[in-house]
Amino acid sequence: MKITDKQTNVYEAAMQHQKKAEGNQKKAADKNNDKKSVVEDKLTKSETVQKATYDKPAPVRDDNTIARLWEESNRAHEHLRELVIRLLERQGMSAERLKQEGPEVKIDEEARTELEALLGPEGELGVEKTSDRIVDFAIALSGGDREKAALLKDAIQKGFDEAEKALGELPEISKQTHARVMEKFDAWASGEEE
Repeated sequence: MKITDKQTNVYEAAMQHQKKAEGNQKKAADKNNDKKSVVEDKLTKSETVQKATYDKPAPVRDDNTIARLWEESNRAHEHLRELVIRLLERQGMSAERLKQEGPEVKIDEEARTELEALLGPEGELGVEKTSDRIVDFAIALSGGDREKAALLKDAIQKGFDEAEKALGELPEISKQTHARVMEKFDAWASGEEE
């Protein structure tokens, strides 16, 4: 039998079609094997893993610091009260008489020296120590939670506003104390404590 070109072309086309089909089957098998590999490579969580980090502890009010600051404040107030009483007694006056006669009190040198020490830079009622107590008290109340900074700052400001309202105008030392409180408080709130 003689093979013509036309028959050769048909035969070759059939062979190419068969090879192509075999190649497609092989590719499909490879894909199935890949899918099986992917399935086999999947991680199955079998046990609970403990968290490696810790949650931020809830702020706790620092009652010890609050009590200490309260005691310091009361001591300083009592010292000032005693100073005024002694000053009045040296002038032959009493608190009752002062209420009746009005504020005609002369500050003698002894009282002036004590007041300067009490209100001076190192004094218990001086700008630095008073501002420290106010800021420390606010921080202790918040438990050190900086998220409460705005609330605390507003409360401090209201306290100074009430004092000014009661006095008509804040004395210079109170204005300086107010400024230092706000500086120290802002430094704490921003994490840049002095």
